[in-house]
Amino acid sequence: MALHDVAELADPDWTDSGDELRRVPGAVAENLNVAARDRVRHPAGSEIRFVPASDAATVRVTLSAATESLVRPFWGTFQGEEPLELGPDPATFELSVPDPIADLDRDVAANAADAFDPRVCRLRFEPWAPVALHDAAGECRPPTDDETPDRRYLAYGTSITEGAAASATHLNYVSRVARDLDLDPVNLGMSGAAYCEPAVADYIADRDDWAVATLALSVNMANRGFTVDQFRERAAYLVETVAGANPDRPVVCATLFPYHADLRESGDRERARAYREALESVVEDCESGNVSVVDGRDLSPADGLTTDLLHPGDAGMESIADALAAAVGESLNG
Repeated sequence: MALHDVAELADPDWTDSGDELRRVPGAVAENLNVAARDRVRHPAGSEIRFVPASDAATVRVTLSAATESLVRPFWGTFQGEEPLELGPDPATFELSVPDPIADLDRDVAANAADAFDPRVCRLRFEPWAPVALHDAAGECRPPTDDETPDRRYLAYGTSITEGAAASATHLNYVSRVARDLDLDPVNLGMSGAAYCEPAVADYIADRDDWAVATLALSVNMANRGFTVDQFRERAAYLVETVAGANPDRPVVCATLFPYHADLRESGDRERARAYREALESVVEDCESGNVSVVDGRDLSPADGLTTDLLHPGDAGMESIADALAAAVGESLNG
């Protein structure tokens, strides 16, 4: 099997066995804020992938989660009919190629395989709770390079990037952009904890497995008391470090999406404006020619938000993805 968007395995703290899937190595996480250390344990965007040895083969996977959660089987880009329920007690699930997929028309299968081959089983986890893999059995193999997208899209940001209010992980804007552009998504969203820390900047820059990145910066800092100057300093290091690591990899920055500071009578519109202008100036001053910026207000209408006037719902995620995919696609084709 292959583990996607999993940087490290660790001992889970809710069960005596298994390997917890973590999106960021412990050596990086220990240099992040406490909330971020917790969020990188949550498997937003993480997947277990395999290809059964034959259409008749059954693969058994044993999983648990710290609290109740879901994992959604996909076959390539085809969504499974029912999610699988996870909890603290390890549960074993049997998976085999669905009969309709096994009988898929060759032309349809070939078109679908432009991104993921339909016989690649993708167990896609919700970000609700840490997850552990306990066991796997049955005849299968990891996907080959030509059965998955040949380019990866890495996204860093807040709970909006992590997909907090999307109905399912495949409906957040990161998953949608990746699907629209035949990219493989890597989600480094950190709910309530995207503070543009140097450890994150260095980690993303050191990775050699992504072709394009988006940096959505950062309503967490605006809401948690960071001054505009503090934000500008941290954002500058993040943008310059990530963009400067490889001039052939485009980096698209997004300023604050519309949120309560813009929309409520009591909102601090001046602070929101200053944050957006700070990121725009960071990008303008960046010497790397591979970085660009989009105004988050242009990516999603206010009525796409949930009632907290912060997190985009499914409609907002779709709007962000449509507009951001255009910017990402342009940067890749630039």
